[in-house]
Amino acid sequence: MKMKLFLLGCALGVGTVTPGFAATTTGTINATLVLTTGCLVNGQSATTGVNFGTLDFGSSAGTFDTLNATLVGSLGNGIFVRCTTGQTYNVQLTSSNEAPATVYGAVTAQPRYLVLGSDATQGIAYTLYGSTAYTTPIANNANLVNTGTTDPVNGDNYPVYGRVSGGGFNAAIPAGTYTDTINVAVNY
Repeated sequence: MKMKLFLLGCALGVGTVTPGFAATTTGTINATLVLTTGCLVNGQSATTGVNFGTLDFGSSAGTFDTLNATLVGSLGNGIFVRCTTGQTYNVQLTSSNEAPATVYGAVTAQPRYLVLGSDATQGIAYTLYGSTAYTTPIANNANLVNTGTTDPVNGDNYPVYGRVSGGGFNAAIPAGTYTDTINVAVNY
Protein backbone atom coordinates (compact mmCIF):
# COMPACT_ATOMS: atom_id res chain seq x y z
CA MET A 1 0.00 0.00 0.00
CA LYS A 2 2.80 2.38 0.81
CA MET A 3 4.34 1.71 -2.56
CA LYS A 4 1.05 2.55 -4.38
CA LEU A 5 0.75 5.85 -2.54
CA PHE A 6 4.34 6.69 -3.39
CA LEU A 7 3.83 5.99 -7.08
CA LEU A 8 0.58 7.96 -7.09
CA GLY A 9 2.39 10.94 -5.49
CA CYS A 10 5.11 10.78 -8.12
CA ALA A 11 2.57 10.63 -10.94
CA LEU A 12 0.70 13.65 -9.62
CA GLY A 13 3.96 15.63 -9.36
CA VAL A 14 4.87 14.90 -12.99
CA GLY A 15 1.41 15.63 -14.25
CA THR A 16 1.04 19.11 -12.74
CA VAL A 17 1.22 21.99 -15.15
CA THR A 18 2.93 25.23 -14.21
CA PRO A 19 1.11 28.37 -15.21
CA GLY A 20 2.66 30.21 -18.25
CA PHE A 21 3.47 33.90 -18.45
CA ALA A 22 1.26 36.02 -20.68
CA ALA A 23 3.86 38.67 -21.58
CA THR A 24 7.50 39.76 -21.06
CA THR A 25 8.67 43.34 -20.68
CA THR A 26 12.33 44.14 -21.35
CA GLY A 27 14.43 47.26 -21.07
CA THR A 28 17.75 48.60 -19.86
CA ILE A 29 19.27 50.40 -16.89
CA ASN A 30 21.79 53.12 -17.64
CA ALA A 31 24.71 53.19 -15.19
CA THR A 32 27.01 56.23 -15.28
CA LEU A 33 30.13 57.44 -13.55
CA VAL A 34 31.91 60.72 -14.25
CA LEU A 35 35.53 60.88 -13.14
CA THR A 36 37.32 64.20 -13.17
CA THR A 37 41.00 64.88 -12.94
CA GLY A 38 42.29 65.61 -9.50
CA CYS A 39 45.15 65.34 -7.06
CA LEU A 40 45.91 63.92 -3.66
CA VAL A 41 48.03 66.39 -1.72
CA ASN A 42 49.87 64.91 1.24
CA GLY A 43 47.56 61.93 0.89
CA GLN A 44 44.40 64.03 1.21
CA SER A 45 41.75 64.93 -1.34
CA ALA A 46 40.69 68.01 0.62
CA THR A 47 41.20 71.35 -1.10
CA THR A 48 41.46 73.47 2.06
CA GLY A 49 42.86 73.03 5.53
CA VAL A 50 45.52 70.48 4.58
CA ASN A 51 48.20 70.14 7.25
CA PHE A 52 51.55 70.15 5.47
CA GLY A 53 53.60 69.68 8.61
CA THR A 54 56.15 71.76 10.49
CA LEU A 55 59.38 73.53 9.63
CA ASP A 56 60.91 73.47 13.10
CA PHE A 57 64.23 75.21 13.70
CA GLY A 58 64.18 73.84 17.22
CA SER A 59 65.37 75.59 20.35
CA SER A 60 68.66 77.40 20.41
CA ALA A 61 70.48 80.05 22.37
CA GLY A 62 70.05 83.53 20.92
CA THR A 63 73.78 83.46 20.28
CA PHE A 64 73.50 81.21 17.21
CA ASP A 65 75.21 81.45 13.85
CA THR A 66 73.34 79.05 11.49
CA LEU A 67 70.19 76.98 12.10
CA ASN A 68 68.62 74.46 9.69
CA ALA A 69 65.17 72.87 9.53
CA THR A 70 63.40 70.27 7.37
CA LEU A 71 59.67 70.31 6.55
CA VAL A 72 58.25 67.20 8.22
CA GLY A 73 54.64 66.18 7.65
CA SER A 74 52.42 63.16 8.18
CA LEU A 75 53.85 61.40 5.10
CA GLY A 76 57.49 62.23 5.77
CA ASN A 77 59.77 65.03 4.63
CA GLY A 78 58.35 67.54 2.17
CA ILE A 79 55.11 67.94 0.25
CA PHE A 80 53.65 65.01 -1.68
CA VAL A 81 51.42 65.40 -4.75
CA ARG A 82 49.82 62.56 -6.73
CA CYS A 83 47.50 63.50 -9.58
CA THR A 84 45.49 61.60 -12.13
CA THR A 85 47.39 60.77 -15.32
CA GLY A 86 47.83 63.82 -17.52
CA GLN A 87 46.82 66.34 -14.85
CA THR A 88 49.23 69.26 -14.71
CA TYR A 89 49.85 71.12 -11.47
CA ASN A 90 52.30 73.35 -9.65
CA VAL A 91 53.27 73.85 -6.01
CA GLN A 92 53.92 77.33 -4.61
CA LEU A 93 54.85 78.72 -1.19
CA THR A 94 54.29 82.17 0.29
CA SER A 95 55.15 83.51 3.72
CA SER A 96 52.82 85.69 5.72
CA ASN A 97 55.23 88.02 7.50
CA GLU A 98 56.57 91.27 6.14
CA ALA A 99 60.02 92.44 7.23
CA PRO A 100 59.83 93.72 10.82
CA ALA A 101 61.58 96.92 11.89
CA THR A 102 64.56 95.07 13.34
CA VAL A 103 65.83 91.99 11.52
CA TYR A 104 68.56 89.68 12.78
CA GLY A 105 70.40 87.24 10.56
CA ALA A 106 71.34 87.34 6.88
CA VAL A 107 68.69 88.72 4.53
CA THR A 108 69.05 86.74 1.29
CA ALA A 109 67.63 87.45 -2.16
CA GLN A 110 64.42 85.59 -1.14
CA PRO A 111 64.03 86.41 2.56
CA ARG A 112 61.26 85.31 4.88
CA TYR A 113 60.81 86.42 8.45
CA LEU A 114 60.17 84.71 11.75
CA VAL A 115 58.59 87.39 13.96
CA LEU A 116 58.89 87.52 17.75
CA GLY A 117 55.49 86.77 19.29
CA SER A 118 55.91 89.23 22.16
CA ASP A 119 57.25 92.07 19.94
CA ALA A 120 56.30 92.12 16.25
CA THR A 121 58.99 94.71 15.53
CA GLN A 122 61.70 92.04 16.08
CA GLY A 123 62.42 89.29 13.56
CA ILE A 124 64.83 86.66 12.31
CA ALA A 125 65.47 86.39 8.56
CA TYR A 126 65.38 82.90 7.05
CA THR A 127 65.30 81.34 3.61
CA LEU A 128 63.56 78.28 2.14
CA TYR A 129 65.37 75.87 -0.18
CA GLY A 130 64.49 72.79 -2.21
CA SER A 131 67.64 70.87 -1.29
CA THR A 132 70.18 70.56 1.50
CA ALA A 133 72.77 72.19 -0.74
CA TYR A 134 71.09 75.49 0.28
CA THR A 135 72.06 77.11 -3.03
CA THR A 136 68.81 78.11 -4.75
CA PRO A 137 66.26 79.92 -2.56
CA ILE A 138 62.54 79.31 -3.07
CA ALA A 139 60.88 82.58 -4.03
CA ASN A 140 57.36 83.52 -2.92
CA ASN A 141 54.75 82.35 -5.44
CA ALA A 142 57.34 80.61 -7.65
CA ASN A 143 56.75 77.03 -8.77
CA LEU A 144 58.70 74.51 -6.71
CA VAL A 145 60.94 72.13 -8.60
CA ASN A 146 60.38 68.44 -7.95
CA THR A 147 63.77 67.50 -6.61
CA GLY A 148 62.64 64.56 -4.54
CA THR A 149 61.84 61.04 -5.55
CA THR A 150 58.43 59.80 -6.68
CA ASP A 151 56.70 57.62 -4.12
CA PRO A 152 54.49 54.93 -5.74
CA VAL A 153 51.68 55.63 -3.26
CA ASN A 154 52.02 59.33 -2.37
CA GLY A 155 53.36 60.75 -5.64
CA ASP A 156 55.95 63.41 -6.36
CA ASN A 157 57.93 64.73 -3.43
CA TYR A 158 58.83 68.39 -2.98
CA PRO A 159 61.28 68.67 -0.08
CA VAL A 160 61.49 72.00 1.73
CA TYR A 161 64.40 73.07 3.90
CA GLY A 162 64.84 76.23 5.93
CA ARG A 163 68.01 78.00 6.95
CA VAL A 164 68.67 80.88 9.33
CA SER A 165 72.17 82.17 8.77
CA GLY A 166 74.23 85.14 9.81
CA GLY A 167 73.19 85.12 13.44
CA GLY A 168 76.81 85.99 14.14
CA PHE A 169 76.55 84.78 17.74
CA ASN A 170 74.79 88.09 18.46
CA ALA A 171 73.92 88.37 22.17
CA ALA A 172 71.50 91.24 21.42
CA ILE A 173 68.95 88.96 19.70
CA PRO A 174 65.88 88.89 21.98
CA ALA A 175 64.91 85.54 23.45
CA GLY A 176 61.39 84.28 22.74
CA THR A 177 59.30 82.37 20.22
CA TYR A 178 59.53 83.50 16.61
CA THR A 179 56.96 82.32 14.05
CA ASP A 180 55.91 82.60 10.42
CA THR A 181 53.08 80.96 8.53
CA ILE A 182 54.04 79.49 5.18
CA ASN A 183 51.07 79.18 2.84
CA VAL A 184 51.08 76.27 0.39
CA ALA A 185 49.12 76.28 -2.86
CA VAL A 186 48.90 73.26 -5.15
CA ASN A 187 47.23 74.51 -8.33
CA TYR A 188 45.72 71.97 -10.70
